[in-house]
Amino acid sequence: MAFKTVEQFNDERYHGKFRIPDDGGSQDVIFLYQRKADMLVADAHYIKSSQYSGYVHCIGTGCPACKKGIRVQTKLFIPVYNIASGAIEFWDRNMNSGFLTQLDRDIFDKFSNPSEYVFRITRHGGYKDQETRYDIVAVGKNSVMSYEQILAKFNATMPDYYENIVKSVSINELTDMLQTAGNDNSDSIPDYVPVPRAGYQSSIPDTFVSASAAVGTDNVIPAVDDTDTPDDGEDTELVKPIF
Repeated sequence: MAFKTVEQFNDERYHGKFRIPDDGGSQDVIFLYQRKADMLVADAHYIKSSQYSGYVHCIGTGCPACKKGIRVQTKLFIPVYNIASGAIEFWDRNMNSGFLTQLDRDIFDKFSNPSEYVFRITRHGGYKDQETRYDIVAVGKNSVMSYEQILAKFNATMPDYYENIVKSVSINELTDMLQTAGNDNSDSIPDYVPVPRAGYQSSIPDTFVSASAAVGTDNVIPAVDDTDTPDDGEDTELVKPIF
């Protein structure tokens, strides 16, 4: 097994996903929407298996992930061209009325074709802060690449390119994935709170007493010079002190 740097790990884990990890951080993007009707929503499951880790479309009736109790999530995957990374990325958002209202207010009510403008997205909130919010502000007309040029650069067509963030799978394919899927319950485990055992009393005295004071100075064992002690973990014979 080879080590990976944290940067390599994050690159693989978040590959193709738009994110601003730090409070106060910002990114300039081009929304790959030419009209509001381009927005797409998906009912999806997040799968972790040896074959694939990521989102898959919920199949609906007979869905193996639903039968296994894996939560179905209604997701809004927003395609953007991230100017800094030079890549098409998807902004993973849960569907809620507040965020949709913001998209209308900051984007679609002001710009009939959002892809013609560059928007700056700024994060306000720390890691996993439930109160995190984002400012979305147009900072200029798009002089980077047009919508058509961006798609052509990556040989992408919409909505087919969404397969990079949420896969369409058959019942058999999803069943195979779930056979090697792990059960990650880390989010449901509460914080550990230490509780003293009933009747437990510490044997450590409240007041520290010097050993020399307790036995007198005449019987103090001289310190042992350990500069030559082996550090390879092997046991060594102890020399019996001579008094």
